[in-house]
Amino acid sequence: MTEELPQETEKSPVKHTEQSLSKKDDKPKRFVEKGRDVIFDNKTRLYWLKKDSWQDKGKFFNWHEAVEFADRKNLRKIGGFDDWRLPNIDEVTSLFDESCENPGKGGVPLHLDPVFPEGAFKTAWIAGDTSTRRPRFDYSEGKVVSVEEYSFGSVRICRKDKVSRYQSPTRRK
Repeated sequence: MTEELPQETEKSPVKHTEQSLSKKDDKPKRFVEKGRDVIFDNKTRLYWLKKDSWQDKGKFFNWHEAVEFADRKNLRKIGGFDDWRLPNIDEVTSLFDESCENPGKGGVPLHLDPVFPEGAFKTAWIAGDTSTRRPRFDYSEGKVVSVEEYSFGSVRICRKDKVSRYQSPTRRK
């Protein structure tokens, strides 16, 4: 009987730890990987391309090339979708999280969730038209800047989750 007692006490902490871990894992995650190319944001209901254009192609794009980048991804149906686009200001700023630090290109700290791979460029093009100046978001400083449309940067494209328009009405008696 004395031999069984130590075995039970050794097993108890392990069971407790396993229970603690499963409770921790049960918490819904904001960002969920959907295949090798796509991340889904449960908060905003947006799909994001996992890599920005710099990580994907290894070169910088001006604003027009960023739009073409999205168009090419649509032709190839990346992630099974053909409606990728540049994000708007609200969408792109929703990714900024001051509490996160993700190493960007050249080691620049970016405030992006670590679900996104390291090495992204610090600025990303945003949809918008103001003559020849276009908006970009800076993930290291958390601000929108307006620059000449032929300046170089990167883009992280997104798409909105489709919402079912039809819902069966509930009838009251």
